[in-house]
Formats: sequence, C-alpha cells, structure tokens
Amino acid sequence: MPKTSSPRALLLAAALALSASAAPAADWLLASSSPQVIPGQRFEVVVIGDGRAADWPARLPASIELPGGGPRIALELVAIGKPVAGASQRRYFARWPMEVAGVAALALAGKPSARVLLDAGAPASVAAAPGGPAATAPAAAGAAVPVAAAAAVAPTAPVAAAPAAATPVEPSGFGFHEPMYFLIGGRDPVSARFQFSFRYRIFDEQGVVAENIPVASGLYFGFTQTSLWDLQAESKPFRDSSFRPSLFYRFALDDPDKRGSLALSGGYEHESNGKEDMPSRSIDTLFVRADARLRLDESGTYLGVVPKAWTYLDREDNPDIARYRGHAELGLRLGRDDGWLLSTLIRRGTEGKMGTQYDLSYPIRRSVFSGVGAFVHLQAFKGYGETLLEYDENKEAQYRIGVSLVR
Repeated sequence: MPKTSSPRALLLAAALALSASAAPAADWLLASSSPQVIPGQRFEVVVIGDGRAADWPARLPASIELPGGGPRIALELVAIGKPVAGASQRRYFARWPMEVAGVAALALAGKPSARVLLDAGAPASVAAAPGGPAATAPAAAGAAVPVAAAAAVAPTAPVAAAPAAATPVEPSGFGFHEPMYFLIGGRDPVSARFQFSFRYRIFDEQGVVAENIPVASGLYFGFTQTSLWDLQAESKPFRDSSFRPSLFYRFALDDPDKRGSLALSGGYEHESNGKEDMPSRSIDTLFVRADARLRLDESGTYLGVVPKAWTYLDREDNPDIARYRGHAELGLRLGRDDGWLLSTLIRRGTEGKMGTQYDLSYPIRRSVFSGVGAFVHLQAFKGYGETLLEYDENKEAQYRIGVSLVR
C-alpha cells in the first residue's frame, strides 16, 4: 500500500509536474537536482543563461520570497569552478538562512523567469529523482517557468571547491546604510548612544526609468540618525541628536579572482541637530566615499578600508568646524562577517584636533536578513566631535556596551 503524501509533498509534486509540462523558453532559468534544502547549510543550483554570455558572473544577487507576501530575503549566489567558454549553464552555491523553513521561492534579481521552488525541511521522499526535472515556482497565476533536468546540466558545470562566502547584498530597493546599534555607558553623564541608518534606491532596476536609463539605478536617498540619551539626569533628556539625510550615487565593482571588492559613492549630505537659534548646529557638504574590501584567507577574514572626503557648502552655525572635523575621515575594518569584527574611525581637524572611535562586535544571533543579525557590541570614543553640538569639546574616553543590528 503506498504511503500517503503530505500536503507539502503534494505541493512540490505539483510544481514538478508543472515544470515538466511547460514549454516556453526564457533567457535565464534556475534548476535544482532536488527541491529540498536544509536551513543553515549550503545548497546548489544551476543557472541557465541565454547561451550568448561569454563571461559568466562570479556572483549573482538573488532573493528568497516567502509565501503570503512576506519579506524578501537577500542572499548572493557564488559560482563554483571556472566558467566554460560558450557554456549556457553554470553551477552556483549559497547558504540557506537558518531561520527560513518551509516552501519558498528562490529568484534571481532582475530576472523574472529565473525562479525555483525550494523546501527547507521537506521529506526526503519528495526530492527529485536523479535525472528528473527540477522544481519551479509559478511566475504568475496559473503559469510556471520551466527549468532543465539535473542530468542535462551536471556535466556542463562540474562540482568544484567552493570559494569563501561572499559579502551579503541588500534587497533591490530598501537597504541598510551605516551601522545600527544601541549602547549604554560613558561618563559625565552616563548615557545611551544609538544609531539607525537606511538607504533607498530611488529607481529600481526593474522600473521604467532604470530599464531605459540603466545608470539611474545607482541613485540613492540615505538617512542616518545618531542620538545621545542622558540616563543620569532626572528627566532623562536627549542631550543631542544628529540627523543626516543625503542624496548620492553609488556603484560597486567586484573581482572575486583578485579576492577584493570596491564600492564608490558621492553626493550631497546635510547634517543638523534639528534645533532653532542657539544651540543650532548644521552643515552641508559634498562628499566622496570609497569602501574597499580585501579577503585575507579562505575562512572569510577580510581587511576593509573606508575613506571619506568632503567639502563644506554651508557651515554658518559653526564656522570653525573644519578645525575640529577637518575635510576627511578614515575607516578601517578587520574581521569576519560571521565572527569578530574590529572597526576604527579616525577624524583629524585642520589644526590637529583628533576624534577616534573603536567598535568591537561578535554575532550572538543569526537573522534571516542578509548582513543583519544581533551582535554584542563594545564601543570606545575619545577626542573631538562625538556629537555635532559638542564638535569643539574634547571628551575623555567614553566606553559603552550594548547590541548592534547592522555593523
């Protein structure tokens, strides 16, 4: 007597049947030898191109789409082995997020036809047999996107040693900008320091503007708020808050063969403490920023160098701020995305006034969102410019500890 199939098995079986019967061709497709993946572990897929691409990308941005209109979870597919000249297929791998279970669709960013339905924790009996078709997710109501059988693509993209995990990528529109944390400590007075920061891609890659003017997809709006909360005073006031909206252009360069990546950005930034008259503080700047990363070993340890330079457009509220803040700063990072990470920020004014910040963090919880989690975070600051209001005050070392979400 055959064993009764579960609802999840029936769902995947239906997807397999749809994929086997569908016939229309597409430029980009996704295939998998099995619809089953294991949370927290590596999985592999085969990307099928249009046959005209001579150079396959070493990394491909993708997303996991949860059922019921849930959030899109960004991840990056990393190529396995060297590309074969003229090949229309290549094998890629990634690590399935620990906290995603059940049936979900994996899709390539900007490639609507490249989607595959996968099940985190599916019964082994549902897995596709060797040489059988791979599962696909419906591209629209009542339709499915076909993918090639596993046996047809395996010889073209042989399994090879996997490179180290790649840098997470953000969802196509809304993403994270600078570190986000909540820390407590310091002295004179004891205070909490917290920061949140986001950026938004104004023209989505799949929108009308970016499709006709591809360069427009690099235009972003950013916003960062940093606040100091006095926990020692009776009324617990906010001692100062800095608001930094910005409009900038950003593009990234990536060369895994040379173990490095580079992102460049530049634009306009306004910074203000949001107050009127005294003690009002505000500046307007034009800035350029680079974010370079060099991978040091196969475990994922990297060295990051983040210089930023600016010129002032307006500093009427604080005309001598360049003496303390200068025209540039240097950020350094050393560590791993899944381990200890040490960051340093150094700023020097035109008259030698210094401000330095050190951040040391370690992950304590994984998250479904790429580049986000929970990290125990220790921060130390010394010198000038901890806040915009106190830009000309020299602070003794301030130590705080807490939790960060983005680092």
